[in-house]
Amino acid sequence: MKQFKNLLVLVVLVVLASCSKPELEPNVCLNGDSSVEFWIDTDGHPGTYKDAQGVWHIKHAGLNYFTVKGKTAQLDPHYVINGVPLVTTSFDSNFFYTLGNVIWTYPVYSYHGLYSSSQMNTPIPYGTATYTFPQLIHQVTIENLAGYEIQHNPAADVYSPPYEGYFGTYSNYTYLPQQQMVFFNDFEGMEATIYIEVCYGEDKVVVDTALKIKFEH
Repeated sequence: MKQFKNLLVLVVLVVLASCSKPELEPNVCLNGDSSVEFWIDTDGHPGTYKDAQGVWHIKHAGLNYFTVKGKTAQLDPHYVINGVPLVTTSFDSNFFYTLGNVIWTYPVYSYHGLYSSSQMNTPIPYGTATYTFPQLIHQVTIENLAGYEIQHNPAADVYSPPYEGYFGTYSNYTYLPQQQMVFFNDFEGMEATIYIEVCYGEDKVVVDTALKIKFEH
C-alpha cells in the first residue's frame, strides 16, 4: 500500500510539472518600445534641412561625403551581452553610380532590393548605349550610395549573390548607429532614398524606415 501511495505522489508531481507554464522570454525592447530615429548630420553641411514633406536637402559645402546618424530603442538586459546590445542597423539605397560619372536610381526599390529584384533588367544609359545592370557590371564596377560596391567582373552572376547582406552596409551593436556616404558634385540636383533596417535581439524584432534626400549645391 505504501508503494502505491508513493507511486501516486510521483504521478501527481509529474502531471503538475507537465502543466507548468514554460518560462517566457522578456520583450526584446524595454517597455515594448522598438522605435527608431534617423537623420542627416548637419555639422559638416551648413544649410542642410528637412522640409515639410520629410525630404532632406543636403548642401554640398565642399565635402564629398555626408553622414546618416540614428538612435535606436534600448534593449532588455537579456539581449545585452557583456555590455554589447544585440542591435544591427543595415543601409541600402536606390542610388547607384560608377566612377565614370554614370548615375541612376531605381524608382521602385526596397531594402536589399537587388537581392531578389526584376529591376536588374531596367535600362541604364551608359554613354551612347543602354545596358541592364547585369550587362553593366560586366564592364565596370558599380557603387551604391550606402557604401557598398559590386566589382567589375565579366563572369559575375548578380542573380546569385553570396548572401543577402551582400547588398548593404552595416553599423552593428550600438544604440547610436551611423554611416558615411559619398556626395560628389555630380550628384547635385538628383534625389535618392536611403533604406534602413534595424534588427533587435538577433532579428526577433525588425523595423524598417527610409530617408528621402535631395542633393544641392
